[in-house]
Amino acid sequence: MSENFFFVGLPYVTILILVGGTAYRAFTGGKTQFRGRLAWSARGDYLWTTRSTGFFGRASIGPAALSLHWGMLAVVVGHIAGFIGGAYGLASWVEFFRWTALAGGVLLLYGLIWALVRRLMSPQLRAMSTFDDYAVLVLLILVAGLGLYNPAIKLAFGVSYSVGPWFAGIFKLRPDASLMTGAPFIVQLHMVVAMLFLCYLPFTKLVHAFSYPLGYARRPYISMRSYQGLKK
Repeated sequence: MSENFFFVGLPYVTILILVGGTAYRAFTGGKTQFRGRLAWSARGDYLWTTRSTGFFGRASIGPAALSLHWGMLAVVVGHIAGFIGGAYGLASWVEFFRWTALAGGVLLLYGLIWALVRRLMSPQLRAMSTFDDYAVLVLLILVAGLGLYNPAIKLAFGVSYSVGPWFAGIFKLRPDASLMTGAPFIVQLHMVVAMLFLCYLPFTKLVHAFSYPLGYARRPYISMRSYQGLKK
């Protein structure tokens, strides 16, 4: 019964909230003149941005931001390869997932912990932080930690061959929760927490991930100078 709830019902609820919630946020610049119009940029909704913290502790934001973003990119690419490889029995794709997601996951977890500690240790950052800032980091640390447990601690691999067919069944509208019964409990927990996080994502600052790559190539240049340079 619980398997059907978590691995048949919850995936469709997640897709509905993730797509619908993101579209709602994109069309509702509630605090600006963009309300009711599509606004895939920080100009449309003040809450769409990450509210940059680069003004405080600039020396510490670099490693956290680089590790977090590059780690997340590697994890996403690795998981896509793992799902496809597991669904169609492509061993090389599963092997790519194994090492890419493992390396990316370690990098991501390192960046997330660094970002959380930085936010907790800096008085200025604590003053400007909201519940969302902490909730996003804690949830992502939980998702990344659970995901790394089997490959990094137990040195267990190959779960793609159970998860891939289940994942393909979701999109073919033929979900089969029994395919997940062979996956370790920590992997199942990792996936449930990840789906709950994706339900929360459209209502967080992380929605910028959907627009930033598209607008980055044609955004205006940003001129940055050091304080020493401004005094000359």
